[in-house]
Amino acid sequence: MNSADFLTTLGTTCKRYGPGRLPRAERHDIGAGYALASAATGATLLFALISWSLYTLGEPIGSDWKFLGTWALIALPLVVPASFISAVIVWRTLPSDTPYFGASAGVLAALGTYILALLALFAFSMIALVINGQYTEIPEALGFMVVIGFVALASTFWLTFPIGAISGIIHERVTLNGTKRT
Repeated sequence: MNSADFLTTLGTTCKRYGPGRLPRAERHDIGAGYALASAATGATLLFALISWSLYTLGEPIGSDWKFLGTWALIALPLVVPASFISAVIVWRTLPSDTPYFGASAGVLAALGTYILALLALFAFSMIALVINGQYTEIPEALGFMVVIGFVALASTFWLTFPIGAISGIIHERVTLNGTKRT
């Protein structure tokens, strides 16, 4: 099977059984949101699996992999919608003449996922602090979000950026089928 046949089969399968069946998936930006949210789900689950595997092996490369794998799954409800929103924003705003558009947009959407998920987490933290009247804890919560963001990015970028790029490329090729992006 050559790459064109593979992409045609992938596109058909996606439209028949996957996120291509969801509302407005035929729109280029919304379809990208679904594609990248699916990729983010897969990347998160794969990271958790790798983390727990490393934990089982005795943590040979020296991190608390059980902790990271567990937090990956806890973050999943924030990661998936953040990825969808990030991809839609990137596909709407990135100029169509950007070199390697699919790969570039996929990586930017992955980076945006980190930012949006952290902003959501920070908003939830602010709501809890305000409800409890703990206004003096706001700077500490902001610092904690920076640390969480750094740890999340440093421990997962090696997986999320390539998956984002590949997903962006596949989305572009499947949806465009050789036509110019508008």
